[in-house]
This record gives sequence, structure tokens and C-alpha cells, in this order.
Amino acid sequence: MTAKKPNATIVGLGGASERAVEAVVSHGAAVLSVADAGTKESFVDAWTRTLAEHARTLRAKGEELQHPVVLVYVPDWAAEGRRLGWNRRAMLGARASEPLAGTFGIGALNVGAYTSPQQVTDTADVETMIEGAQLGGHLTIALMSSTELWIWMHGLDASQQPYRRPLDDGLLIMSLQTLDEKLTEFYEQVARQTQTWWEDATKRVTRTPPEATVQHDLWLYLLGAYADRAKVRQELKIGNGRADLVVTPNRPIDASAVLELKATRDCNTPKPGTKTPGKISLKENLAWAASGVQQTAAYRDQEKFDGAFLCVYDFCAGPMAEIDKTVQDAANQYGVMGRRYWITASNDEHRKERYPLAPPPAAAPAARTSKPQKKGPKP
Repeated sequence: MTAKKPNATIVGLGGASERAVEAVVSHGAAVLSVADAGTKESFVDAWTRTLAEHARTLRAKGEELQHPVVLVYVPDWAAEGRRLGWNRRAMLGARASEPLAGTFGIGALNVGAYTSPQQVTDTADVETMIEGAQLGGHLTIALMSSTELWIWMHGLDASQQPYRRPLDDGLLIMSLQTLDEKLTEFYEQVARQTQTWWEDATKRVTRTPPEATVQHDLWLYLLGAYADRAKVRQELKIGNGRADLVVTPNRPIDASAVLELKATRDCNTPKPGTKTPGKISLKENLAWAASGVQQTAAYRDQEKFDGAFLCVYDFCAGPMAEIDKTVQDAANQYGVMGRRYWITASNDEHRKERYPLAPPPAAAPAARTSKPQKKGPKP
């Protein structure tokens, strides 16, 4: 069977938008979640859709969002809400058209939250509220205006910039090209200089298992980007295997894709009770990375997805040209979009690779001067 080659020429999905060929179909909060209720992923999925729909409603009325709307994921939200003395609003989020400006709430479900009796009016209020309630380490979603949604995947205290998602009324076309751009955006904003994926960056020891760590953060990122336009699932059973991530659009005109994630690294994370990490050879890394091509190509062909991505997150020291070449050579055989993303272990490493300095010009050799010849005696 000849693998279907992905079409990477359409624009859309998180990038450019084409205006008003047709109205965007609103699925709102009625769409079933892609994760178990009460999980962080389900929370992001549901509230991203609700807040995006609320912003769309405001724009349709020609209104602006007067104050931010902030929802913080807290697993034991009921107990925490009672401790803070906040108000329980069981139906908050059930209707995206209800007034939400100034709401600051904590929750874990798709609908409902405990909300502060004091509204927030600006970002300074939000920061003060989060600090006072000791919520800086919790995932936070904020509708900042009628055209922008911000998501802090690991909370405001984490050393990461929020994912800032623009909201508009254009017809957003989901394509393989713009999903590729979104993966690059995730790499630049979250992955490249991350501190949360390392167990000990100085020794290049990752948290274990590294693929699961990457998958969790990428899933949250894609949910925040596409929750109101597509279902993003992880560990979807296909045949005898499980696809790492699958993006299935709500509309047939958009593109679907399957993503396989691999991590390459110099050493294994030490097992409990041990301190010495086991070395991983280049040969092992190359074989592991290339195996992802076969997996994602098979998933794509079996389920007839429009495209397949192999995303290799490389924790090895220094840019590894061998891994790049192996991934591309294998991916090109089956029309897979092979991508390698190097994870730096320090700011110094990031700067030297991103901003290389040309070597200083070689010093010019010193000019040779001839010594004056001695004159002999006159005959």
C-alpha cells in the first residue's frame, strides 16, 4: 500500500485565518471531553471552549470584556473553596453567554467552581488573588479580553511564559502545515528551555519516563489551542498499539493527524536506590527514533488520518546531526513529517546554539623583511 503523502500547503489552524466564507460552527461546552472528568486535561478542554465561546458571544454583540475571567485548576477544589470562604457556583460555565467578567474561580470539573466574592478588575488583582490563595503552582486559564486567552500550564510561578491564544471570528482551517507550526511554537515557548523536564540538567538526566512528560505538556498545549475546533486525544488504541496523540477536527474540511513522540538522551534516569545513570549509545538512540516512523505511518494508514508526525525530543548533549538525518531519511520513505527538537540544558547552551559567533579572523602572517646585504671589500 502506498502511503498517502501529507498535504502541507493549506493555511489555518492557529495561524492565518480566512474571513467569513462561512460562520464558525460553535460546539460550546456541550462537546464531550477528551479526558476523564476531574483531570487537568478535561479542565483545559472544557474551559477553553467555554471561554472562547463567551468571547465570541461578546464580539457578536460588539461588546468588550470589561474585566478578566480567571479559572484555576485545583483537584480538591471543594475543600479549598470552603477553606477560602468562597461562593459555590455549581452551574458556572454551563452557559457561555452568562456574565463572567471579573470572575475568579477554582475548580476541577467541566462546569462549576468556587468563586471569590471579590471580583478581579485587572491583572494586578489576579496576581494578588493568586498569591494570597497560594495558587501560583496550579494550572491557570484566563480570558484577558474578547480576543485573547492565556493559559499558564504549570501556574504563574513556573518559569514559563503563558500560552497566548488569539481569538477571532475568522474561518480557521485546520491543516498539517499549521499543526506543524503549532508544534514549533510549543517547542519554542515550552520545550526548548524547559526546566520541568529535567531531573538533573547538569548531568543531562531527564525525568522518567521522558516521553510521558513531553506528551502530557504537549497534550495540554494542543487542548488549549484547539479544544473548540477539534478533539485531541492521547493513548488512543489503534490495532494492537496506542497512538500518543491524535487530533480529530470537528469539521470534515479540516485535517486530522496522528503524532508519535520519541525522546533521545545520553543516559537513563537512575533507578530508585541508585545514583549512576546508565549510558545510552548513539546507535540505540538512532534505532529508537527511527522506530517511531513505522508506528505513526501504520496508525495513519489504518485509521486514514490525513497526516502523521514523528516528533523526536532530543535531550542529548549538542546538536546531533546523526539523529536529524536518521529521522528524515526514515520519515521520507513513508510520507511522515519527521521533526527533531533539541532540548537545551542551560541558558548558556541555548545561547551558543541559537546565536553562534563566527571565529575571529586569523591574524595575517607577519611581513618578512630582508636584511641589507653586507658590501664586500672593493677590488
